[in-house]
Amino acid sequence: MNKKAVSGKSGDRTNYKPLNSKLTNNAENLEHLINAYKANKANKVYIADLDAIMNKGNNIKIIKNLDVYKIVDCGIKNKNQLEKLEKLNFCNKLIVGTETLEDIEVLKNNYNNIILSLDFKNGELLNLLNLTLNELLEIININIPLIILDISSVGTQKGINEKLIKEITDKLKKLNKNNKIYVGGGIKNINDLEKAKNLNVNGVLIGTSIHNGTLNLKEIIEKY
Repeated sequence: MNKKAVSGKSGDRTNYKPLNSKLTNNAENLEHLINAYKANKANKVYIADLDAIMNKGNNIKIIKNLDVYKIVDCGIKNKNQLEKLEKLNFCNKLIVGTETLEDIEVLKNNYNNIILSLDFKNGELLNLLNLTLNELLEIININIPLIILDISSVGTQKGINEKLIKEITDKLKKLNKNNKIYVGGGIKNINDLEKAKNLNVNGVLIGTSIHNGTLNLKEIIEKY
């Protein structure tokens, strides 16, 4: 946000603050932060360009210059915007979030460079398409990975939403779909990583627990 890395809680974007981290003394500087991640063996990062999501400009030039595998959310609304962003070649994967998506055709096509974020807040799926979770999962191309993002839990360390994860994975099984699943929001400690593993989750998005030192980034990468 405004060219700086920030931290927030439960999706309250009006109160996001410059990031403080035990990984580096200058965490709000994206280049310094990425170097700290890489020093701890992290080779992929998830970036939410909050300025782009809130229609207040973007940080694409800065993101493009970061020397790391990047998964980026720019608040994509439709196929036209997606294809324009693709041509800029500034990241490895683009996030398409249900919170901002207005064009269902994006999910039907066989794009190989997008990940769908199922954005939940207070137990409700945020989506502008007026679709139920079942309808959305039926439409999604089987090759599109999914992020189950519990926005209400972001920054809280209250633990992963096991019930929600199991609900979605069970629905996918019934549809004979095996989309890759990633989970974000609320990661508390090593027990949450074990729970995610036991739920056959392919990966997790972790922020707060790493930056405040609850989890050791290098150690969990080496373990998992």
